[in-house]
Amino acid sequence: MNRFQIYLCRQLKNPSGWGGRLLLRLLNRDNASMNQLALAQLALRPGQPVLELGFGGGDLLQRLLEMPLSLPVTGIDPSATAMTFVQRRFRPAIARQQLQLHTASAEAIPGADHQFAAVVTVNTLYFWSDADRVLRECARVLQPGGRLAIAYASRAFLEQRQMTEHGFTAYDPPDLEHRLQTLGFTAVQTVTGESAGNGQFFCTCGTAAPA
Repeated sequence: MNRFQIYLCRQLKNPSGWGGRLLLRLLNRDNASMNQLALAQLALRPGQPVLELGFGGGDLLQRLLEMPLSLPVTGIDPSATAMTFVQRRFRPAIARQQLQLHTASAEAIPGADHQFAAVVTVNTLYFWSDADRVLRECARVLQPGGRLAIAYASRAFLEQRQMTEHGFTAYDPPDLEHRLQTLGFTAVQTVTGESAGNGQFFCTCGTAAPA
């Protein structure tokens, strides 16, 4: 892996500076298919509060805000560069209090118990320092019967690009499905998609345990 690829892996994990701002724009384009697939798994209804973990450049936030469902949307991201980028992009939605943003990691979600009807995340799974802790946090903030959707690239895609050598942890669908089932999620399943930017990818989703 050359120096540029190493730099790219670091930026994908935590965008920063001018390179991070450029990357966020590219991610909005390259992640479009993954965002669309993940959103389709949520089966959202009017007025349901939604949380996105790791909003990046904001493509999925925009999709949520543009749905004719009047959704209250919350996003968290650990990157200060992503936060500034998205705050500027969505000033009207923030001003009308439809969108709330927080600088935070998925390991400690700044939300009350059972606050959200849906939690969605795209291309962040690889960077979680403790995947089980993040999934427990998702279960905590989800309402009974709420939906969780996690979209991620295949192990083959990450290994082919040597990303697993530089901070990316690869997951296979059976592993993630088992983790969700252990936490009490039901209707756990994985759907598959493919795009030019991410190759074959997956979206593993489940329904939070009833009260």
